[in-house]
Amino acid sequence: MTFPSPAAVLRHRPPALLLGSIGTLDAGSIRCRGVDGNGWPWPRVLEAAAQAAGLLVGTRPDGIGNRAVVAEYRDVVIHVAEVPGPVDVVASIDRRVLGYWRCRFAAYAADRLLLEGRVTLAPPG
Repeated sequence: MTFPSPAAVLRHRPPALLLGSIGTLDAGSIRCRGVDGNGWPWPRVLEAAAQAAGLLVGTRPDGIGNRAVVAEYRDVVIHVAEVPGPVDVVASIDRRVLGYWRCRFAAYAADRLLLEGRVTLAPPG
């Protein structure tokens, strides 16, 4: 199965675009690969996780498109402060409330858990 490129769905452009490809995508979850093998400090990993959640919600027919904004991060646990990469991010839909989407995320380097938590995405405006 062929998936769209993250750049085709997200409004981010390099260097702000942190996702290079989609590995898996279904109605409730996505797995993406980071753009490069450069250094990945935890704030960069957290932004990639938010982009993966936005990509997941943006590809749904009932999603909020590519203008979603981060409304909240919750329960973020940083397991590793920085890795050289590459990084994979998994996001899944947790719940939807009044037009807002909450997604769970986890980021990995190989099989090593780097970061996990939840992000809530809000519609634009």
